[in-house]
Amino acid sequence: MFLGTYNLASMGSSNYGAYYAPNHPSYGAPNHAAYFAPNHAAYAGPNHAAYVGPNHAAYAGPNHAAHGAANHAAHPYPAGALKLMPGGNGTGAGSASGTGFREGYGPIARFEYATPAALGPLPWVLDFATGDGWPSFPLAQQIDPIAHQLEWQPQDWDPALRFWTRPFDPQLTEWLQDLNLAAPAVTAAREFGARHDQWCAPGSPMHRRFEQDVSLFRWRREWAHIQCELTDLADLMRDDRLRYLEELAMQSSQMVPYFVHLMGFDPTTKPWTMELMNCATAIGNLVKMHYKALYRRVRPSALCPGLTPPWGPPRHPAFPSGHSTVAHLMALLLLSVPGIAQRFGILDPNNPAADRMPQWPHMDRTPYGVDQKSSLLWLAWRIARGRERLGLHYSSDSAAGRRLAALVWDDCVNQQLIPVPALLEVLARAREEWPVVSPSP
Repeated sequence: MFLGTYNLASMGSSNYGAYYAPNHPSYGAPNHAAYFAPNHAAYAGPNHAAYVGPNHAAYAGPNHAAHGAANHAAHPYPAGALKLMPGGNGTGAGSASGTGFREGYGPIARFEYATPAALGPLPWVLDFATGDGWPSFPLAQQIDPIAHQLEWQPQDWDPALRFWTRPFDPQLTEWLQDLNLAAPAVTAAREFGARHDQWCAPGSPMHRRFEQDVSLFRWRREWAHIQCELTDLADLMRDDRLRYLEELAMQSSQMVPYFVHLMGFDPTTKPWTMELMNCATAIGNLVKMHYKALYRRVRPSALCPGLTPPWGPPRHPAFPSGHSTVAHLMALLLLSVPGIAQRFGILDPNNPAADRMPQWPHMDRTPYGVDQKSSLLWLAWRIARGRERLGLHYSSDSAAGRRLAALVWDDCVNQQLIPVPALLEVLARAREEWPVVSPSP
């Protein structure tokens, strides 16, 4: 079966006008107030690293050698090859996450957030025809990480993220270096970080609840289970990767536009909804990185190089998936707005008039990959699944991210065991932007 190759230039910023500034006013600075702080008071001036490319060396393509081969003489790729990813957010999870480097990555050439330039995109011809005596890809060559005691080591982390290998810093000193301290989302993350006794691992209440789902941890003790996961990734490589590649390239560093498109709203009129998504990113990135540092799981391509991810993998551990964590937390926070849940919440076909807001029992008992009957939870799953299609994450990484997100949402919003006043304030303001529609008499 011949699936062809993909043209990197067709997805570069100069040729892919749909999402790359300056060709598309919906996402290109300075034409869209919803994503770029200088034009919208809700994001506190021109200093918000999450959206302001020109003012932030760590994320702005023109200012960062990682986003342009022409700007870095040592870079081996032709000009334009690194433009597959948008240079705007560049965090691998939707917006600014706190890399710890105020002025970018210094002399280290980057392709994308936490990805060295040498691991930038390269074309692989996904031709799986057989008969010439060689395998199409060496997918049968695999390493048992349990037998060889393979774990992600501190030196394996991206230099800008290596501080996560140290004991958790409640002051978030490194994390805060490249963030706007006045942003409500950053305030929420700092409040969440201050209650680290409730969520940090090991031994916190959230961590104990996280590990109650023992199915997520079979990879720590069963090589046969890991082999099944690698087989699933090989199938996704054959069947899905090429067809989804453009979408996956966009979602790799920007997921917020997908939520906006699916919900079909004008971000300029709903700034607090946008800030609620920022809260999901900021809090989600804190908790996911902390848990990654605990579990130290190596990436799938470290065990099966034949998976040949088209770029990356990012230089931090695999478990839990950061994209899954942030996307599911984003969906759950949005669905905590009654007006949003009414439109995009969980639909019970047997009782269409039932409350469509998610509940913890539902999130706890419904496995990852099962239809959630909610378009927003479907989008979160699709984003997580995309990382598997790329060969960057195992399915158990995605499932763990979903569970971790549900626990954060339950503890912060439902039970309020972790007090995050800024998050609740943003949530209250977002609710005002989505009035509940009364049914017709």
